[in-house]
Amino acid sequence: SIGDEGANSLAQALRVNTSLSSLELSYNSIGVTGTNSLAQALRVNTSLSSLNLFQNYIGARGAILLAEALRVNSSLSSLNLVENSIGARGATSLAQALRVNTFLSSLNLYSNSIGDEGANSLAEALTVNTSLSSLCLMSNSIGDKGLKSLPEALTVNTSLSSLDLRTNSIGDDGAYSLAKALRVSTSLSSLNLYSNCIDEEGADSLAQALGENNSLSSLDISSNSIGEMGADSLAQALGVNTSLSSLDLSLNSIG
Repeated sequence: SIGDEGANSLAQALRVNTSLSSLELSYNSIGVTGTNSLAQALRVNTSLSSLNLFQNYIGARGAILLAEALRVNSSLSSLNLVENSIGARGATSLAQALRVNTFLSSLNLYSNSIGDEGANSLAEALTVNTSLSSLCLMSNSIGDKGLKSLPEALTVNTSLSSLDLRTNSIGDDGAYSLAKALRVSTSLSSLNLYSNCIDEEGADSLAQALGENNSLSSLDISSNSIGEMGADSLAQALGVNTSLSSLDLSLNSIG
């Protein structure tokens, strides 16, 4: 692994380099010091469009430093911070940056323990953000309360097309919030709810929303607790919905 020292050297190069567009730094034991150097480089670099920092040691402080850089950076379109323990504090800082950044289109925060607080902060940022099209919040201990800000956000947001909420703790109340969001969203085309806690009531809420939504093309609600009644509600929705092309109900209990 290159560690902080290697990250510092790369950061110095990024300050003057004008051709590199993609930088892969996964599994490199980069901590706050190295992240700070990279963040400072992002403030002046104008060519890098993709940065992958999968499984390093960035933490909340590192996320805050990257967020500050995103406020002024005008080239980065994809940022991968998977498994970096940024927590709610780091997610909130990134959310604040998204309120002013107009270039980032993909943000992957899989497995960062952002919780309900971090999820709501990001949703609130979507009310003003106009560039983010893909947001991955898989495995982040997000429950029903973490989705309360989403309906209002998707009422006005027109850029988000993919939302990944796999393996969280979203139940029927969360499904209801998502359903409210789907009723008003005009851009969301893919929603992944694999391995959550949604049962009949939640499935019914989503089904009713599908009767009004005309943007969603892919819905994954596999590995939940949906039974025959939920499947029936969804089947009825498919009778009127004209946009959904992929529906995954595997690993449920529909009989």
